[in-house]
Amino acid sequence: MKFAELMEFYLEACSDRKQVTEHLEELLLNFPEKSVMDCSVGTGFIMLDLIRDGHSIICADGSAAMLERFEINAAELGLDTKPIHLDWADLAGTFPDVFDLLICRGNSLVYANVWDNDNPVADAAAIVGHLKSMYGALKPGGFLYVDIPAHSDQSRPDGRIYHTPCEVRGWKVSVSETITLLADAGLRRWEVRMELDDEVFEFTRHSHVFDETRLRQALDHAGFTEVMPLEGNTLRDHYQVFTARKPFPNVMQRFAPAAQDSADPR
Repeated sequence: MKFAELMEFYLEACSDRKQVTEHLEELLLNFPEKSVMDCSVGTGFIMLDLIRDGHSIICADGSAAMLERFEINAAELGLDTKPIHLDWADLAGTFPDVFDLLICRGNSLVYANVWDNDNPVADAAAIVGHLKSMYGALKPGGFLYVDIPAHSDQSRPDGRIYHTPCEVRGWKVSVSETITLLADAGLRRWEVRMELDDEVFEFTRHSHVFDETRLRQALDHAGFTEVMPLEGNTLRDHYQVFTARKPFPNVMQRFAPAAQDSADPR
C-alpha cells in the first residue's frame, strides 16, 4: 500500500470526519462567491466532499504522491477536479493577489521542505519564506487559515497515544502514535503504527518545532496582521488554528510620494 493511501486510513481513523466537515463548511460560508485555495490539500480528505457539495475550492499541494491519490479519489466521486502541483514558494509568483482565503491545514506548515523525503534537518527559517509567498497570493484584505501542533502534543507523559479501533472501508484499523520533541535538534518526531486487519504498517516523519510564539513572529515578519486563534476549535486535540489577514494598503502612504513629486519645483 502506498504511503498516500495509508495516510488516508490514518486520517479516517483518527479524525472526526463529521466535525471537520462542519467546521470547514462554517469557514467557507464566510467567503461566499470568493476565491479560495487549499494549498496543502494532500489526498483531498474532506475537501473533495466539500467540492462535491458545491463549494468552489482550488486545490494544490507540493507532494506529487499525495496529488496522485487525490486524482483517484476525485474520479471515484465523479468529480472533474484537477489539483495543481505547486510548492508554497511559488504561490505568490503563480497567483499574485488572487485569493480571498488561503487554507494551509493538517499541521502541514511545520513539515515545510521535509514531508516527502523526511529529511530531518532543522530549518524552520524556510517557513517564513513560505508564509511570505502565501501573503503574496492573497488579495489585500484576504485571510490565511493555518494550523500548527498544540503545545500539549509535545509533552505527553508516556509518549504513546492509542486511538479507538474502528472500521474504515471494510478494514479494521488500529492506530497508535508517539510524538517526541527533539529540543536540541529543533525537531519533532512523529512515529505511527497502524494495523489494517492483520497487516502492520509503520512510518516516521519529522517536522520543525514551531509553537504559537514563533508562528506569530513569522506571520508578522511576512506582513500579516490581525492574527487570531480560533477559540473553541476542537478539530483534533493536538491542533491549534489561527487566522491572519493581509492588510489593505495605506491609501495616504500610497499617494504620498506622488504628492511630493508634484510639489517638487525641480
